[in-house]
Amino acid sequence: MINKKFNVFFITEKLNELNLDYVKKTGAILILRNIEKYKNEELKKFNKHCSRRNIDLFIPNNIKTLFFLNSNNFYISAYNKTPLKHLKKIKPKIRILGSAHNFLEIKKKIDQGCDYIVLSRIFETSNRNKKGHLGTLKFNLLTRKFAKKFIALGGINEKKFKLLKMLNIFGCVMLKDKKKAGKYLPAFLKNNF
Repeated sequence: MINKKFNVFFITEKLNELNLDYVKKTGAILILRNIEKYKNEELKKFNKHCSRRNIDLFIPNNIKTLFFLNSNNFYISAYNKTPLKHLKKIKPKIRILGSAHNFLEIKKKIDQGCDYIVLSRIFETSNRNKKGHLGTLKFNLLTRKFAKKFIALGGINEKKFKLLKMLNIFGCVMLKDKKKAGKYLPAFLKNNF
């Protein structure tokens, strides 16, 4: 059930965490988190490196930085409830990616004007602080109700990656798992590109 164009997203917090040439080779899309710890000039330089390699970089939760970098990719985390539909009028080409964990958060992200929704946790994770997960059945039941592109996040490893084929998804997001292959891309994904 995976869409023909399957996208891999990396969430990264460090500007030097990923080899951008390898990211370009895989066609992955980057979501940068915790940008407040970087100066605008550092972000501008990183954005320029991504642009040169045709890597899409989503800027999180900060409209000032979005305009400073002249980006058309915006990421809204699950805790951000600010109405942002007006961004589509200001920047008609903007793509908005939102994060959600349940039905109510999905509706909120749609109200915020999100084109894509990261739905998590699809599978159980090793994080002790995060209990519960959706599973493939509940994930499909939730996504079926909305005409949006969904992206799976949480607990995706080699064994569970094969289960993604049963989901109605646009792609998947990798966090810690990306470090299994020398901090770039999980070894089990290499065979899929």
